[in-house]
Amino acid sequence: MTRTVDTPAHPTRSYERLRPAMRLFYLWTLSRSRHVPSPRGRPTYRADSPDPDTVLLIGTGPTHGFGVTSHEQALTGQIAKETSKSTGRACSVDYIGDEMMNAGSARSWIGDHDLSLYDTVVVMLGLNDAVMLTPLEGWQRDVTTLVTDLTRRVHPTARIVLVGVQPVRSVTRFDNPFGSVADRHAARMNEITERIAAQHPSASYFRLPSGELQPGRPHGCETMYRKWGSVVADRVAPTLDVVRRGETVEHIGRTSVAPVVPERVAAQLEVARLAASVAAPAPVDPVVAQLEAARAAVARLEAEQALARLEAEQAVAARPADAPASARPADAPAPAPADAPATALGTGATPSTDTAPPARPRRALPEPTFEWSGAEKLVELASSGGSDTLQDLARRAEKEFGVDVAVVSLLDGKKLYYAVNTELLPVSIPRELTFCDVTVAADAPVIVEDARKDDRFKDNPYLDLNHGYFYAGHPIHSSSGEAIGTFCLHNTRPRKAKSVSSAKLAEFARLAELELQSYETAEGGHDLPTMYETREAAVAAAVSGRAPQAAALARGVADAAGVVAAPQPVAAPTTAPTATAAAAAAGTVPVVAAAAASTPAPTRVGRHAAP
Repeated sequence: MTRTVDTPAHPTRSYERLRPAMRLFYLWTLSRSRHVPSPRGRPTYRADSPDPDTVLLIGTGPTHGFGVTSHEQALTGQIAKETSKSTGRACSVDYIGDEMMNAGSARSWIGDHDLSLYDTVVVMLGLNDAVMLTPLEGWQRDVTTLVTDLTRRVHPTARIVLVGVQPVRSVTRFDNPFGSVADRHAARMNEITERIAAQHPSASYFRLPSGELQPGRPHGCETMYRKWGSVVADRVAPTLDVVRRGETVEHIGRTSVAPVVPERVAAQLEVARLAASVAAPAPVDPVVAQLEAARAAVARLEAEQALARLEAEQAVAARPADAPASARPADAPAPAPADAPATALGTGATPSTDTAPPARPRRALPEPTFEWSGAEKLVELASSGGSDTLQDLARRAEKEFGVDVAVVSLLDGKKLYYAVNTELLPVSIPRELTFCDVTVAADAPVIVEDARKDDRFKDNPYLDLNHGYFYAGHPIHSSSGEAIGTFCLHNTRPRKAKSVSSAKLAEFARLAELELQSYETAEGGHDLPTMYETREAAVAAAVSGRAPQAAALARGVADAAGVVAAPQPVAAPTTAPTATAAAAAAGTVPVVAAAAASTPAPTRVGRHAAP
């Protein structure tokens, strides 16, 4: 049974009247951070081990990785490496979140992710909520709902660690009077988070300290994330030792399962006791207190079991030689196996083992999968900027329509991926939070003049962060006719629908559609090149002077896309082959008539392939 958190009154403070200004301040700092390096690759760190400890990191702020370019350098990788140092075992960490996730949208970001795969879940939310002065009632509601949902979905032996907001002014972009206001709000948010953790048996809380920045690295560095990773590992590693045995301190009260306290944890407890004997009493960490109580209970049980085994052995020794093997005194307890774990706390009675949670199955974390055949390659390229064609289309559309952002989106599974790295939008976001989900579902153009006044989007928590109130999107299809994404326009200021020409938007969408279809692979898993790969080969052939090969490859691309390039003579490549390469990349490489007539076009590939 999940306990609820009492809802204390949160009196409004005078500084909260600054909420509209603080929201605009956050949006301004976010736009100013668009050129700051941050990880764009897969948000995971996988240990090279068949049976690693597993940690899920959910968060924003410090977890985003500002200042570094990979998740291995950021907090994701540092938690894994520092935890491994503490436990002596391999550790894998997956990360869910982004700078544009907040407490209100966290559950949508998690989606249907399999939380039972993780030994510990670390939640690090609140920096952006603190800066935007998110109402405390909303913060308490969102965090309580999130922790309750996590508790329900994780394995019974797993632990949840809630991390409080770091000092806001320790972040360079918030080191100003606005940051001081956010610090006051963060302190109140942390008090709420700590109370929530105290009322969930499987959760604990601690606050993240200030980060230590290096000179010339004002936004973040590997050293800072390593030190933060060490702080988190100090809290995570002891629980992983206990979880590894299929038993947790947090579930003692309701499962009667006694943990076997590892030697390292016992040593830490001994140090804590010695320190307490010479220092003033300090607030007792609930985790330490439960570990100490469990350690004493285990010692008592081991003594009782040893005595029972001794009595049983003496009874067997005193039994006549001709007595049946099954005979023993009626009041003699059955000897327990030497390797049997302790199974009870409190009295000497041994409760039924059917109340104990089973150990978490040791399974490797799954690799991401995609539904559309071209998604994996498209997402991989997007992490480094995306294709030149899509980047050019986005730039032209931003100029044509006068909007803040134009981008191509791909909807695959429960996520939306951006096919172009805009430096403003996340790598991916939950599909259910996006305008594009409505466009793809309708398979028709959708224009939202002001999302704040649209019943479909006005309560969307994502709007609190991106402020993208205007949207215009046109669906993009795979070669089989399925809507897989959109060409879309975003603007922070509301606009009228008539400000966007539907014909021009459809033209941009069609060009983006041809580009996306070029990533599709062959049906049935045949090892055939995609149109994208064929086109790249055409570029290389044209640059190297192999005109016949370039002609044949370009003809194949044009045929697969349903586009006929008119044969034209082509001169030998010059010392500046850029124009030829660009034409080849667009699928319109000039071809030699004789070569085109004598060289058969390659077999059509992907979903364009002839049956």
